[in-house]
Amino acid sequence: AGSSLWRIFISFLLQILITRILGVAEFGQYVSALAFLNVSQVVSELGLPSMLVRDLAQQPGRRRNYFFLSLRVQLLSSMTTWAGLVLLAWLLPVSPMTRAALMLVGASLPFYAITSSSQTLFRASERMELVMGVEGIINSLILGLSLWILWRGGGVQPLIGVLVLTQAISASLSLILLWRTRLLAGAQDDTPLRWQQIWQAARPFYWLSLADVLLHRLDILLLNVLAGDFVTGVYSIAYSVVRVLVKLIQSYWQALYPTLSRLFHATADQYQRLSSLSLRYGLMLVLPATAVGFGIAPELLQLLYGNESVNSVIVFQILVWSAPIYLVEMYAVTQLMATGHPRSSLQITWVHIAGLLVLLPLLTLWLGATGAAVALIIAGLVGAIWGRIKLHRFAITWHVHRAWALLAATMVVALLAALLPLVWPIRALIGGVVYLAIIWLAGVVEADDRRLALAMFGR
Repeated sequence: AGSSLWRIFISFLLQILITRILGVAEFGQYVSALAFLNVSQVVSELGLPSMLVRDLAQQPGRRRNYFFLSLRVQLLSSMTTWAGLVLLAWLLPVSPMTRAALMLVGASLPFYAITSSSQTLFRASERMELVMGVEGIINSLILGLSLWILWRGGGVQPLIGVLVLTQAISASLSLILLWRTRLLAGAQDDTPLRWQQIWQAARPFYWLSLADVLLHRLDILLLNVLAGDFVTGVYSIAYSVVRVLVKLIQSYWQALYPTLSRLFHATADQYQRLSSLSLRYGLMLVLPATAVGFGIAPELLQLLYGNESVNSVIVFQILVWSAPIYLVEMYAVTQLMATGHPRSSLQITWVHIAGLLVLLPLLTLWLGATGAAVALIIAGLVGAIWGRIKLHRFAITWHVHRAWALLAATMVVALLAALLPLVWPIRALIGGVVYLAIIWLAGVVEADDRRLALAMFGR
């Protein structure tokens, strides 16, 4: 979790600096290259890391065998994916600068294969401090080198070169740590492995990983092809702030997933209570952040990105509402996974992706970046509604105490934060106070909630 938060912070800070120093179009090129890289990394992994972490945690005597198989397969897959990315760069109607960035960023994939194979063993061995150490060093190095390049007047291609260089360093560090920790030493089972059996076991993990990365990157991939670097940059400025909320929501449900899984099989009453509380508390936190963000959007984006953000304000005011929708959708996905319905869980994500594939090209060609934001909202609603249908089918809890009061408070706060003739920090503060007052008076906060809070802080 610490590594993930540090990575989000570094990425967010870099995006602000690139936009301010290089401009919106160059930011669009950089973000597009990252989006293609993220998808290529998942494609080249073939679902092996998730599957091997599970299996090697149970069978540590097979580490060496699985590691070298994973390394061979992922290296071959990474080279193939890089070649596919180069071909795609030539075939897609993108700008010459974006094409060059896509061809260069693929050079990091073989090094990523080594890092991925090594860190699979770290995770399976519950040596998470090794993962955190490598990722912390590498992300800090990315920030330092990128700042140096921007200071020297460098552009997008040198920044992409930083990603390739740091990935090579990451691979080297991972191998050194693997050797020093002797995780491959000791008695090992060297029984030959059959790739066909491994692929069959890894395939569900592959589709889950691919669906997840497409859910968060498909909009950027489509935008750059359909509308070019500038529109992608305008959209990405708005989404970069929303993405922080989205990542926090994702971490929230990932943290609750194992507990929900355990309680579902152990204590039905506690499972029902945690399900109800988790959705209600999540909305109680995300809705006011969404409403305040909507109201102070012009000043917030100006503070972060300067005058380059002027075209992104309306896009942000639309996109920010995707956060509570995503919270509800992820509630359904998490519940279906916890209760043993992974196919239905994956189906929600694919329905969301299908909606995005249909709507985003149409609305982008009509309304540009604003249309892309509207498409993301509608696709999210479709995914959330489909999740509701699936939960109803399996009789899984879906209830928010006094939901009407939460929604009413959110609308009031959004209007206050947008319309009050005061500086934006005061508007945000007043919005927060009004929100708390409404949900308190409406009875959204129950006596049990207060006792739970006191018990938590009392510890």
